[in-house]
Amino acid sequence: MKKLILLLILLSTSVFARVVYTVTIEPQKFFLERIGQSKIKVKTIYEGVNFTKELPHVHFRKFAFSDTYFKIGLPAEDFYAQELLGFNKDIKIVDTSVNVDKIVKNGKVNPYIWLDPLKVRKVIDVMLETLIKNDPDNKEFFESNCQELLKELDKIFLRLKNSLFYSTNAVMVFNDKLDYFLSRFDVRYYMAENKVLSGPKFTEIFRLSKEKNIRYLIVDSSIDYEVYNTWSNANNMEVIQSDIYSFNWFSDLFVLSDKIASKQE
Repeated sequence: MKKLILLLILLSTSVFARVVYTVTIEPQKFFLERIGQSKIKVKTIYEGVNFTKELPHVHFRKFAFSDTYFKIGLPAEDFYAQELLGFNKDIKIVDTSVNVDKIVKNGKVNPYIWLDPLKVRKVIDVMLETLIKNDPDNKEFFESNCQELLKELDKIFLRLKNSLFYSTNAVMVFNDKLDYFLSRFDVRYYMAENKVLSGPKFTEIFRLSKEKNIRYLIVDSSIDYEVYNTWSNANNMEVIQSDIYSFNWFSDLFVLSDKIASKQE
């Protein structure tokens, strides 16, 4: 009887066991869960932490039982990979950005590729290949889910394109996080070189905003933007907060595109 119970426990464990994956950001989790669904478990390094600061060694302990760590090209991920390997030397490290053509400016690679729905397709290809390799019995399940995800990405792309195609508005940004998104959809954008918008710089950007029809100022949702709000009002701009690390990345892009494309009197 005891042997029978033990056998049943082992069988149930094997049937319901899910391959555990670790990713860096929530958008990766979104892609991966859409492909793997109930067959996998996904953990996110940036979930519930202040990732703008160096993460402590102990933070990575919770990911020690992962089979695979999916990178997406962020500079800090080499450090994260070493931390994970320190807890489990058998974790497989997979770079999902390896086949993506990236923007390079002044010798610096822009890592924020997931803001371009077309480039995301190559990220998903690597994820699918890895899931099938780790769990070949569910190959058809993963492939079917992946096809549905790719169809959704196509719809996302077309909606964004249609929303922004006729827009004549320009935007101002303070970093390169939205380069892929803005470039893909031909949105005119201008980079503010510093955060202290006063004196000659204020005058220069005031003139530029009038000449180039700059309607919006896009800032990270994680920062205090009151100073930008005051400044933008003086320049007849509206502040838009953006969170590129959100799990609902596509919904955020819809909101952003609709806002940029809106007509102002």
